Amino acid sequence: MKTPKGFGQSQPSEIDKLVARAVRCCQKRKPEGLDQIFDNLPVQLNKQVLYGTVAALEQDIDSVSWLCGYLASEINDVLDNDKPHKPITLLSKLLIKSGMLLFEDFMPYTGCRISILNQEKFESLPPTVRAAIEKSFEVMESSSEEIQRMSEALLQEMEV
Repeated sequence: MKTPKGFGQSQPSEIDKLVARAVRCCQKRKPEGLDQIFDNLPVQLNKQVLYGTVAALEQDIDSVSWLCGYLASEINDVLDNDKPHKPITLLSKLLIKSGMLLFEDFMPYTGCRISILNQEKFESLPPTVRAAIEKSFEVMESSSEEIQRMSEALLQEMEV
């Protein structure tokens, strides 16, 4: 006798389904799809979906970098994907390729900004990488309290 498909197997949770949908939006470069997900969830669920999406995309540097551009408001609609120069996306890609981790070592912030959370790791980047970043971007120091406020503001922005 055949066992029905899925019988005795756990079904994906609602969070798992949202993460899978968000991953597809990132891979297909669909910011409006991410808006539909993040605009309709409470902050705590947004956070779970966001972190789950980043974890699922861990090996896809291009999609994670694109997501950083989306989170920093550099990419707001599909037409933005065609813009040739997206500095936040490029900087994110450079940081990730240099061994920095999203939300652990750096964080995109609304207004086309990135905050470096791990100063030691940033300072240990090769001098050519740091010089390129400092030449192309304004580098400012922030206190941990300021970083916490920015993190909360990002989550609130995703709620709106």
